[in-house]
Amino acid sequence: MHKFPLVEPTWWVSLLEKWQDIQTKYWWISKLAPVFADIFVLIYPAFLVCVYIHAIIKRKKMQKQWALFVFFSTFLSVFINIWIQCFFFKERPIVALSHVDAEETLLHSVLPSSSFPSDHAVVSMSFAIAVLVWWIYSKKKFFIWSGVVLVFVALLMTSCRVLTLVHWPTDILAWLCLWIIVPCILIIRPIRNFVISYFANPIIKLEEWIVKKVFKFE
Repeated sequence: MHKFPLVEPTWWVSLLEKWQDIQTKYWWISKLAPVFADIFVLIYPAFLVCVYIHAIIKRKKMQKQWALFVFFSTFLSVFINIWIQCFFFKERPIVALSHVDAEETLLHSVLPSSSFPSDHAVVSMSFAIAVLVWWIYSKKKFFIWSGVVLVFVALLMTSCRVLTLVHWPTDILAWLCLWIIVPCILIIRPIRNFVISYFANPIIKLEEWIVKKVFKFE
């Protein structure tokens, strides 16, 4: 399939070139940015699993529904993101700015050749926004404070992915609408009820049956 080539605006390119100069002056920035660019992605599945296990123990069905709503929202955003990736190609900044072969670097050898759009940005931000919008439905402060923390972590992680030259700034910013629109659409009552009835509740019933049969927990 032919992909539409994309080019980063020149003023963004200039900013990234200046960032490369800063990294050469402050070694600790170049050491920390790659760590923060990836390590935080593990927070999201761990957070969701802990919340769901807590809901099993405390027998909180709404909390299970919330966890599965967040999962479905993130999954749908990622699915749309992958579909969009089929139509666009943008060379990663590590290649465009450093003039190196992506396969020569350890980090970039395992990445898709195109940087647009950012999977990390879509996953982290759609997850965080889904947590926030569920507060509209549940009115519990846990969800809004959790969402605020997760949004902050997502911004830090995606910023570091730009600073490590894995992504261009527009790879992150271009899909701001996708991060926000998908969770906000899914929280609309008829759509939310559909997701809960035909996605969350069947999974919850299966989980309860497995827990009852395997762990003898009722």
